[in-house]
Amino acid sequence: MIPGDTVTQPSNSALVKETENTTIHCKYDLTSGGTPYLFWYIQDPSQAPQFILNEYSEEKDIPPRFQNRFSASHDNVEKIFHLNITVAVLSDSATYFCAVRPTL
Repeated sequence: MIPGDTVTQPSNSALVKETENTTIHCKYDLTSGGTPYLFWYIQDPSQAPQFILNEYSEEKDIPPRFQNRFSASHDNVEKIFHLNITVAVLSDSATYFCAVRPTL
């Protein structure tokens, strides 16, 4: 990330019941211009963050734990990158992070 570029996630927790769907949002701002390259990570308790997907991930590139349930959508106008979770399961309880890397 270039100095001045930012990502902002809501600081509150999301309470989702098992089998429900949810979306986590990440707003970004690139002061450097360029095209954003966006990522989502998950961090389980006492573990290092693990890559989930980026906006260009194909289903086969997503770790098996998240396949067929996790997807991303990108609103270029509002500069928001969404992580969509379908049919939540207990093991989805974790901390989620988004990251941005501009490509010029």
